[in-house]
Amino acid sequence: MSKSRLWMMGVLAVTLGVSVAGCGSKNTNSASGGSAGTATVSPSSTAKETASAKPAAQEKTVKDEIGHEVKIPADPKRILGIYLEDELLSLGIQPFKQSKIGTWSGQDYLGLSIPSIDVSGSVEAVLEAAPDLILENVYDEKRYGQFSKVAPMYAFKDARADWRATIRTLGDLFSKPDKAKDVIENYDQRAKQAGAAIKQKIGDQTIAIVRVHTKELRLYGGPGYAGPVVYQDLGLAPSKLVKELILDKNGKVVPLSMEMIPQLDADHIFITTDTGAEEKTKELLANPLWQSLPAVKKGHVYQVNFETWMKSGPIADGKKIDDVLAALVK
Repeated sequence: MSKSRLWMMGVLAVTLGVSVAGCGSKNTNSASGGSAGTATVSPSSTAKETASAKPAAQEKTVKDEIGHEVKIPADPKRILGIYLEDELLSLGIQPFKQSKIGTWSGQDYLGLSIPSIDVSGSVEAVLEAAPDLILENVYDEKRYGQFSKVAPMYAFKDARADWRATIRTLGDLFSKPDKAKDVIENYDQRAKQAGAAIKQKIGDQTIAIVRVHTKELRLYGGPGYAGPVVYQDLGLAPSKLVKELILDKNGKVVPLSMEMIPQLDADHIFITTDTGAEEKTKELLANPLWQSLPAVKKGHVYQVNFETWMKSGPIADGKKIDDVLAALVK
């Protein structure tokens, strides 16, 4: 090859090198915010990032059960669910505070290790907690008027009446409808299996649920708390008194006077005691009228946990099923 040809090739190589270096310098300036030009991104890289990116959560406006418009934050982290911790945990949502009334929480069964907040007290405690979102299980106009000024607040008329409906609503609010469906289906399947096992053991023997309240005895049967679990989910037979006084009248609960005790002819009695009513339970169990009952004579009276039996929710109701199985299927 001639010297002139070699010299021309060397010049061309140097020229190309300078051109490439210049392009690299221009792109670097653009990427760092310079004004030299616009940075370029490879199409394949953009496609990969788009495919892997998850859609950002969006704030949404909904109406609560009272008719208030509520702006639900896109990704709330500090959720205060007033006595809705059971339902939230079932959906895999961690509340940042747990409810209490005065010094009483009544939710030890959940095993939460988070601070408590008095939801019956002044608004200052809620203001100091600075929640992103407040959920109210039973609508109270005064409380709503105070708490809704602190954070967006969704109010249920009465979330205790039907936790399945409550779970579905929460699933929609937090974009977890499939999880809500799974919670309900898993619970219903377990209740069905437990009910079959219990009825195989006791047949049509009857059940009554008695609560020793601080003021009176109460007989339970209808919506909310323990009645629906025992008589609907498990399909067990109510005692005659429960049927006549409550279920036939679409009621929930009736006071039970001492004069009515002899009519409590259930084959099995589940009894739960309010916090602070322990002495009343001792007096009841020692009363001759109580001791004359068929269930008492046969040893078919079972004392159960107040927190879980006087609370609704998939976790609480699951524990009721555990108690009934332990008592009746031995």
